[in-house]
Amino acid sequence: MRRNLYISGALHLAVILWAIFGNVFRPDPPQVETSAVTVISEAEFAALTRAAQSPETSQEIDAPPAPEPDARPAARPEPAEPEPVPNPEPPAPTPEPEPEPMPEPVAPPAPVTPPDTTLPEAPPTPEASAPPPVLAPERADRPVPRPAPRVAPEPVAPPEPDTNVAEEVQQAAEAESDSAEVVEEEQEATAPEEVATEIVTEAEEPAAAEEPAPPAPTLAPDASRRPLTRPTQLAQRPEPEPEPKPETPKPAEKPAETPKTETAQTETPKPPAPEPAEDAVADAIAQALAAGGAAENTGPAGPPLTQGERDSLRVAVQKCWVVDVGSQAANVTVTVSMDMEPGGRVVSSSLRMIGSSGGDASAAETAFQNARRAILRCQADGYPLPADKYDQWKTIEMTFNPEQMRQR
Repeated sequence: MRRNLYISGALHLAVILWAIFGNVFRPDPPQVETSAVTVISEAEFAALTRAAQSPETSQEIDAPPAPEPDARPAARPEPAEPEPVPNPEPPAPTPEPEPEPMPEPVAPPAPVTPPDTTLPEAPPTPEASAPPPVLAPERADRPVPRPAPRVAPEPVAPPEPDTNVAEEVQQAAEAESDSAEVVEEEQEATAPEEVATEIVTEAEEPAAAEEPAPPAPTLAPDASRRPLTRPTQLAQRPEPEPEPKPETPKPAEKPAETPKTETAQTETPKPPAPEPAEDAVADAIAQALAAGGAAENTGPAGPPLTQGERDSLRVAVQKCWVVDVGSQAANVTVTVSMDMEPGGRVVSSSLRMIGSSGGDASAAETAFQNARRAILRCQADGYPLPADKYDQWKTIEMTFNPEQMRQR
């Protein structure tokens, strides 16, 4: 606080001292030079100027006396006349060059006769016979399959009218002639039922069926018939005949009784007992028939699933399948097997992982659990599968691939 007072008092004291003693140190102002001036009238000025003029001087000036002329100077010698210079002779005229003589006209060269370049006439070339034009249709019609009562992945040609229709193709089996006494029933040749790759509706039937167009002339056949598959051999080969055992001596038979009357009929002899070889052949035939019956019973019932039915099942499961992109399970592909009920529901206890690829065991287990939850969550009241094809989808294997889920 006092510091401020000291500063304020010092400043006030300095101002007071400057006001008192400020003029002491100021320098003297410079002196201004002045001159005294008197105002006069014009007349006074004229009088002053007239008195100041000098007195008048005489204007006449005495001419100087003329000098006496000296003796006449000697005449100057006249210069000698220059000798006349002869005019130079004019140069001789330069002779004009003689004009060059005109060249003699050159005689035109004799006309050159062109050589005869005509070629001998070539023998007439035989005209090549053009191939017959192939009339191709402007637009190729899509081949419509022939309507068939069954649908299968591979089409089968219709069988001959006299051929029996069966599930499997069989060839006519010839009766074995090993034993003349054993008569086997000959097996007739059968052909598979006619099938097509898709169901043909009335709208897809070719319109050209009523008015068939003439076929285009071509050297190759329009289509080749697909060879039939080799039938499964059901009959087994007969086992080798065992060696006959030595016959044991039989007791002497009693003499046959004489007929009572001459008109009595004799009894028919009984057939001999079958030998062991015949028994082996009969057993082989029985086993073959049993195997054929079992094969027929275990065959597929109904046509296979169509691509649309497979896609509907795949889309239904894919709606509930969630893949964690950031986990290792997103790179694992798992294959899940499951058993189905006739109503389209999944037997939950039958779900099992039968294969995996793309990760370790923990990642594969995580991917399997995600697939299992998706299958059970989306089944609701059952997957939409045809009941008449239950034998085809009783057991299903599905492959869960994060890039593309496909169904087997």
